[in-house]
Amino acid sequence: MEAVDPRSLDPQHPRRVIVVGGGYAGLTCATTLANRMKAADGIEIVLLDPKPYQQALSELDLVAAGTTRPQFAELWFADVLRGLPIKVVNDRLENVLPDENAIEIGPRGAPTSKITFWRLVIATGAIPTIPPVPGLAERAITMWSVADAFKLQHAIERTFSHGVTITDPEERHRALSVTVVGGGATGVEIIGTIAKRLPAMIRHAGYDPSVLTMTLIEARADVLYDLPEVQRAKARKRLEKLGVRLALGRKLVAVDETTAHLEGGVDVPSHVLVWCGGAHADPDAISWQLMCERSGRLAIDSNLKATGTDAIYAVGDVAAFRDPKDNHVLPMLAQFAIRESEHAANSVLAEARGQQPTPFVPNMHGEFVSVGPGWGVGWMFGVNVSGWFAIVMKRITYIMYWIQVGSFRLAWKRTVQMLRLRR
Repeated sequence: MEAVDPRSLDPQHPRRVIVVGGGYAGLTCATTLANRMKAADGIEIVLLDPKPYQQALSELDLVAAGTTRPQFAELWFADVLRGLPIKVVNDRLENVLPDENAIEIGPRGAPTSKITFWRLVIATGAIPTIPPVPGLAERAITMWSVADAFKLQHAIERTFSHGVTITDPEERHRALSVTVVGGGATGVEIIGTIAKRLPAMIRHAGYDPSVLTMTLIEARADVLYDLPEVQRAKARKRLEKLGVRLALGRKLVAVDETTAHLEGGVDVPSHVLVWCGGAHADPDAISWQLMCERSGRLAIDSNLKATGTDAIYAVGDVAAFRDPKDNHVLPMLAQFAIRESEHAANSVLAEARGQQPTPFVPNMHGEFVSVGPGWGVGWMFGVNVSGWFAIVMKRITYIMYWIQVGSFRLAWKRTVQMLRLRR
């Protein structure tokens, strides 16, 4: 890996591949290219991202568990890309110029450099969707970065420190309240982690954990709709066992300093409010002179190429790939982003060798959701799994990813770090 100034790049390089975005999709694409290309391919790989590290979003539940090193969920490029022929430019994509096979980079509205490409892979991901619910944007903590997880840690600690000093039992019960909005995987994982961590803090302070109010709000009638019903039922039962109240089938209508207000006049004490209610594609995508779907995700064909282009691929959450089996757009899941980006890398290599790229065929091999740090639900190859085994499989997917984008050295290093977090 080499961090470079974009002005030092050869403007006439005939086989430059620019990968935009250092998330799961972008990092997988860049490293797959670097590991599988040959000298005869003549490819130069440039990874473009404003940050020098990847936010490992699927590992934020480990950070939220209370580790003193939240940087565990930051994969620094210098560590991951060690020894690989990848040039890293720390800047943002401002515009795509399809007719010129070039991109402009730099601050919003004021690009500072132009870089030409032979092939471009856009993998800029998504951002949290925060609806216009009164008070939500001002009060909510999102779960989209290490900074967010760290912010949640501090908010819980402040709430705990203040709440235990309140002498009135009813007022203390309302003050020691944490609410997560969103019953998808992220929301269930976060409330599950909180439900394991907070009672231990309360017991250590000499109080009964029953003084806590922990709530999961979901507008739909159930949680974890991506999982089979039997697994959803197990997750609900586990959350209730952990002391989490489930407020299902009611929409959030307003938020104030202490309360989440639901439709039907239901009020939920919420001194700490976490928003895990979904995401939408990188909002800059609609300004890149490429076709977008109504959702704001880039329109792509069966080969993962941006519609109407021959040299531009789009993968991951920013792209709307339609499953040929039912024409539905694939959900924003890391496993689809990783598989799409690996396929795009192979397609770029095929084109470099005079071959035609093949259509992408999506397959989902399994999904695992933690409900607390040591227990989970999910499925693999059509078989439902739960308990500690689901957590083991979830952690193994991390290790497999670390090996794929880095090396066995990286996987070993981070596995040791992960095991230490459990102590």
